[in-house]
Amino acid sequence: MFPPYKYSCTVTLDLGLATSRGRGKCKNPSCSYVYTNRHKPRICPSCGFNLTKDRTEKTTKAIEASSSLSDGLSATEPLSAAQREIQRQSTLQLLRKVLQIPENESELAEVFALIHELNSSRLILSNVSEETVTIEQTSWSNYYESPSTQCLLCSSPLFKGEQNSLAGPQECWLLTASRLQVVTAQVKMCLNPHCLALHSFMDIYTGLFNVGNKLLVSLDLLFAIRNQIKLGEDPRVSVSVVLKSVQEQTEKTLTSEEMSQLQELLCNGYWAFECLTVRDYNDMICGICGVAPKVEMAQRSEENVLALKSVEFTWPEFLASSEVNVEDFWATMETEVIEQVAFPASIPITKFDASVIAPFFPPLMRGAVVVNTEKDKSLDVQPVPGNGSALVRLLQEGTCKIEEIGSYSEEELRYLLGQCGIPFGAEDTRDQLCFSLLALYESVQNGARARQPPPHLTGGKIYKVCPHQVVCGSKYLVRGESARDHVDLLASSRHWPPIYVVDMATPVALCADLCYPELTSQMWGKNQGCFSSPTEPPVSVSCPELLDQHYSVDMTEAEHSVQHPVTKTATRRIVHAGTQPSPGDPSSGHHSLSLCPELAPYANVLASIVNSKPNNIRQRPIAFDNATHYYLYNRLMDFLTSRDIVNRQIHDIVQSCQPGEVVIRDTLYRLGVAQIKTETEEEGEEEEVAAVAE
Repeated sequence: MFPPYKYSCTVTLDLGLATSRGRGKCKNPSCSYVYTNRHKPRICPSCGFNLTKDRTEKTTKAIEASSSLSDGLSATEPLSAAQREIQRQSTLQLLRKVLQIPENESELAEVFALIHELNSSRLILSNVSEETVTIEQTSWSNYYESPSTQCLLCSSPLFKGEQNSLAGPQECWLLTASRLQVVTAQVKMCLNPHCLALHSFMDIYTGLFNVGNKLLVSLDLLFAIRNQIKLGEDPRVSVSVVLKSVQEQTEKTLTSEEMSQLQELLCNGYWAFECLTVRDYNDMICGICGVAPKVEMAQRSEENVLALKSVEFTWPEFLASSEVNVEDFWATMETEVIEQVAFPASIPITKFDASVIAPFFPPLMRGAVVVNTEKDKSLDVQPVPGNGSALVRLLQEGTCKIEEIGSYSEEELRYLLGQCGIPFGAEDTRDQLCFSLLALYESVQNGARARQPPPHLTGGKIYKVCPHQVVCGSKYLVRGESARDHVDLLASSRHWPPIYVVDMATPVALCADLCYPELTSQMWGKNQGCFSSPTEPPVSVSCPELLDQHYSVDMTEAEHSVQHPVTKTATRRIVHAGTQPSPGDPSSGHHSLSLCPELAPYANVLASIVNSKPNNIRQRPIAFDNATHYYLYNRLMDFLTSRDIVNRQIHDIVQSCQPGEVVIRDTLYRLGVAQIKTETEEEGEEEEVAAVAE
C-alpha cells in the first residue's frame, strides 16, 4: 500500500513569504490574515489553513475522542433538538464565512492545474539501490479532515471523535474527472455549547468541494456543469453527463441506488457551490443602458416551470401586505441549499408561502419597495363585456367611485353601465347592475389572461429586457400570467422605463391606473399609457427624448422622483409592437409603437430577439421538481446570459481604448472610458494651483 498523498502537500500553495518587513500573509486567497514572522502560527486562526513550511509535518492533533466534552454533551448521545438547531445555525454561518469561491475560472488556474496533476496519478521511482527502492506517489488522498484545532467562529477547542460519535469519520465518495472511489472524511465539532459548529474538510484550494461529507467533488466538474447550464442545458442532464463520463473514465459500475445517490448529492452540491460563489449581480447591468434603460421589452417563458408534485404552495388566509422582502427570500433559497449540503439528511422545502416569492433584479435596478400581488389574483375572473378604458376614465373623472357604488340609484348605475358599454336588461335588479359594474372593475384590476397553467405546474416566468437583451428584472409566476404581474415588475423597478413594450399593453396600462392612480396621473395623466388621448383618433407623436444623445447626468433629482434620469421627463408609455388592430380592444391602436417615429428602430430589435442566442437559451422548456433549485436556476440564468452580453460590450470598448485609458461605470452604471492621470500630470496640476494661489 503506497502512502496516501496528503492534501496539504501542494507545492503550488507555498506559504510564509513576507509581504512586508517582518510580516507574512496567509496564502489562502480568500483570507486576509497577516502575521508577524516572529510569531507565525502553525494554523491560520482566521481560516484554518496550514501555515507550516514543512508540508510533511502533521498539524497539531485536534482534541481526541478521549478528551472530556463540555457539560451536557456526550460523545455518543445524540444532541437535543435545541442543540441541533444551534449547531445548524453555526455550521451554516461557518460555511458562509470560510467558503467564498471565486467566480472566474482564471482565478483558480493553479487549483485546476493541481486537479489535473492529481488526476494524472504518477508513481515515481527514486533512490534506487541494490537494497531499497523508494516510491513517491502523487495522487488524491484517502483521508480528509479540517486542519483546524480551534473553532473558526468562536476559537473554542474542537472535538474529534471515533466511529459513531458526535464527530466521527465517515465514508465519502471522491469524484473527479478520473476518480470515483470511497475515501474517509473526518468531522470535528466545536465544544462551545453555544456554537457546536461542525468543521469538515472545506479547503477549495486543494481542488475539492465537500458535499456533507458524503461527496468530495473536484471543482473543475462543478465549473463544467455551470458551462453546460449556460448553454441552456437542464442542470440534471448536465449532472448526469458528468457522472456518466466519470464512470466511463474509471470503468466503475455503480448500482442504480448508488447512481441515484450520487446524482442527488452532486445536484445539491452544485447549487450550494453557486450560492457560495462570490458574485456581484450588478455586473449583469447593461453597459449601454445602465440602470435606467429608455425602452424595456416584456418577455415570457411559459415552459420554464416548477412541477407541483413535491411542492405545495400556500396562500395567506388574511389580508396581507403585497410588499416582499427580496433579500430575505433569496437568502432563504441560498440557506436551504447550503443546509442540504451541510446536513444531507435534512428535508427539503415541501410547503411554500407563495405570497413571499420575490422577483429578481440586479440590486441597483431594484426599487425601494418591491411587490408581488399574485395572492390578489382571482382565478375565477373571466373576460366580461364592457369597455375597461371607459370605466377607468369615469373613475379618473370622479363620475364613478367604486367605494360609493352601494349608494348609487338604478338610474345612475344604468348610466354608468351604458358609458362602459356593459349590456343590461330592463328587468335587471339594482344588485345585478352593481354586479355587472364590479365584474368589469375586477376584470380590469386583475388583467387576467384566459389561459391558466395546468394544475400540476406553475405559470412560468415573465421578464423584461433592454434593447441589448440584458435582463432588467424577472418575476416567477405561480398562477397564470396577468397584466397585474407586469405592473408588479414595473412598480418594483428603481426607474419605470419611459417605454414599456408588451403585447397586452392596454390591460397593463389600465391595471396600473387602478393600482397606482397617483403615480400614473404623473406619468400619463388621463391618456392611459397611450401616446395621445384614447377618446380621440390615434395620431403620430414625436418623442425626441428617446433619441440617443450625449448628455451630462444630473443626479440632484431626488431618488424617488418620477422624472426619468435619462429622458428628464416624467412621461411614460405602455406600447405594443402589433400591427393588427384588436377588435375587442378599442384603444389598442393608441398603444401602437408605430405611432412614434423615434421608436421605429426598436421594431427591428424586437423582431431580431426571437431567433437570438440569449432568447433561445432563456426559452428552453424546463420543469423542476425542487422549488429552491428552480428559483436559483432562473436567477443564475438571468445573470449568466446577461453578463455574457455585458462582457462583449466591455471587450468592444477595451479594443478602442488608447494608452492611459481604462473602462469605468458612470453614475447610471453605463460603461465609459476614463483617462488615468500620471504622477507627472498630478504634480503639474499642483504646481499650477500653487502658482495661482501666489
